[in-house]
Amino acid sequence: MSLEDDIYLLSQVQMFSDFQAEHLRLIAFGSQKMSFSNGHELFREGQPTDGGYVIVSGSIELLSFQEGNTKSLGIFTAGSLLGEMALISVNNRIGTAFVLEDCELLKISRIMMLRILNEYPELAVALQKRISASVVSFTKNLEKIQI
Repeated sequence: MSLEDDIYLLSQVQMFSDFQAEHLRLIAFGSQKMSFSNGHELFREGQPTDGGYVIVSGSIELLSFQEGNTKSLGIFTAGSLLGEMALISVNNRIGTAFVLEDCELLKISRIMMLRILNEYPELAVALQKRISASVVSFTKNLEKIQI
């Protein structure tokens, strides 16, 4: 994928929909491209975070292993962002991510994201609103899974 393809993909991610092309270019340029095969464990539940992942192609399932039970937290495909909270804060992974279908990813480091937000404070406000809405939605979906 070219830089322009990466910028277009990032523009389709809901979390970045308020970002202008120049902001997306900085994210795309600073992202690390990664490829993984079916069955690869991307990250493990409880591990400290260092950034988020945008799925370019393929699919990933997020599973939670608690109290001896395995619960699917969702299957994510191209255009999905995994670890949005990890873009701005230190926390632990809420699940274990397994590659279901060979995939390509863009890894966005928290350090790089915070530099961009520091340089463009108006983006921090927009991102905070998006993350708040996403957390509410995720919590509602998690409650449905637990019922």
